[in-house]
Amino acid sequence: MFDDTPASLEELRAIYIDEFEAGLPHPKCPLLEGFYLLNRPAGEVVLENKLYFKHFGLEPHSKASPDHLLTQLEFLSWLDHCIDSGNQDAESLERARREYVVRHLAHWVPKAAQAMAGRGVPCYASVFAMLAEYVQAVGTES
Repeated sequence: MFDDTPASLEELRAIYIDEFEAGLPHPKCPLLEGFYLLNRPAGEVVLENKLYFKHFGLEPHSKASPDHLLTQLEFLSWLDHCIDSGNQDAESLERARREYVVRHLAHWVPKAAQAMAGRGVPCYASVFAMLAEYVQAVGTES
């Protein structure tokens, strides 16, 4: 699956910058939820993400966009840590994780995965395909 991984960290970084950060008017594959949701203002999406984080006592770094994939995955990781640490409210946390994935990641990660599949960057396309599968699996949990 990862046979086409770049040979060096520098090459991987260059691909990351080229695909996800550089470009006008936007990168080739933006990692921002607000970019993919055409039916909602980006500011509303950012605010809703912030409110989720705040509800759980988290404040994203001031330079991190709340609707950026890495920020969203960090939030999910934190929820998973809370669930796995024996939190008494694990059922509620699991419900919140599922709701967050359905409300946010499920609407844009599959689109980004589809975009990456057509970009000819196998290492990132594989990662996005797996992430899209995860998002779909979480969204169908009962």
